[in-house]
Amino acid sequence: MSKFYLTDPNINNLPMTDLQFRIYQYCCANYNVKKQEAFIRIVNIGGLFQLTKNEVQEQLIELSKIKHLDLPLIAIKNDKYISFDMPSHRKFLESIGFKKYSNYGWRVLNNHLNEINTKQLKKEYLYPGLDQYELYDELIDLPEEELKKVTKDQLQYPWVLRNVIKNRI
Repeated sequence: MSKFYLTDPNINNLPMTDLQFRIYQYCCANYNVKKQEAFIRIVNIGGLFQLTKNEVQEQLIELSKIKHLDLPLIAIKNDKYISFDMPSHRKFLESIGFKKYSNYGWRVLNNHLNEINTKQLKKEYLYPGLDQYELYDELIDLPEEELKKVTKDQLQYPWVLRNVIKNRI
C-alpha cells in the first residue's frame, strides 16, 4: 500500500511530455492528503529522473503553465524560499471527498473499494443446508444414476463428491 496514491485520471488528456507526466505523478505520490500539502523537492526529482537542478526547474515551470480544472498543475511561490503547491490536485481530492485534517475521504474511498472488491455470489447449491459430513451421508445414499448427474459445481463442498465416488468403488 506504500505505492498507493490518488491522481485525477483526466490528467492523461493534457498536453504533457512523458517526463512532465512522470514528474507530476511523482508529485502526486508524495502529496500529503491529510494536510493537503505538496512535498516537492527539486533535488529528489533530479535524483530520481537523472536531471540537473535547472532541468527540473524548467519542467516545473512548464507544468505550472498547464491548467486543469481551471487551476495550474503546479503553483510556484517565490517568497523567502521557493515553495510549490498543487492546486488542481487539491481541487480533485476535495471533489472526491478528501478534506484537510479529515478521515472522511479515506472512509469514502475504503467503502467504495469494499463495494468493488466484495463479490457476493448468489449461487444455488444442491443440499444448501447441509454441512460437509451430512452432505457426504446424503450423497453416499444416492443411487448410481443420480450420483452421476451431480457435478462438483453444484455442491458447496466439491471435495465431498470426489470422496463419495472414491469410497463407492
